[in-house]
Amino acid sequence: MSLLKFLGLGGDRSGREAEPDSLVEIGRALESLEPEEARLAAAFAYLLARVAGADLRTGDDERASMAERLESFGGIGSDQAALLTDTALRVAETHGSTDDHLVARAFRDMTEHAERVRLLRCLYAVAAADETITTLEDNEIFEVATAIGMDRSDVIALRYEFTEYLGSMKALPRER
Repeated sequence: MSLLKFLGLGGDRSGREAEPDSLVEIGRALESLEPEEARLAAAFAYLLARVAGADLRTGDDERASMAERLESFGGIGSDQAALLTDTALRVAETHGSTDDHLVARAFRDMTEHAERVRLLRCLYAVAAADETITTLEDNEIFEVATAIGMDRSDVIALRYEFTEYLGSMKALPRER
């Protein structure tokens, strides 16, 4: 079963026993939430994981940043946030390009502008957790922003808050 079905965006949910272990884990991590809150938290976690894994490496600092944001965004405990972080990273890697835009559009449909801005700020914070936002991460954030219907000017304004971490803006080793 795809992440979309888990999010309630396609098909019925009667085939739970056929779900991959990672989605079963997401379900367990979100059992304490109302269904709509769980859908939103799952989409939020997936989008964070999408950016964290954009450069093909996700360090402990990015994982910790994801968990911290999941705790505050979803109102879940630290153990649940850690489990959801690990699960979202696995699911985003597994389902990658298949579900990326569909999950982003689902997030857009579930949220207002202020929550979308909050997501983008969290995406930049996760990407900056290792003190460098790679070009791949930055590009992925722009793709998410487009899919959730954000104006380019809003993204640039948020990006400005993280200028010191942008890899493309840092001095090269020989320039330091």
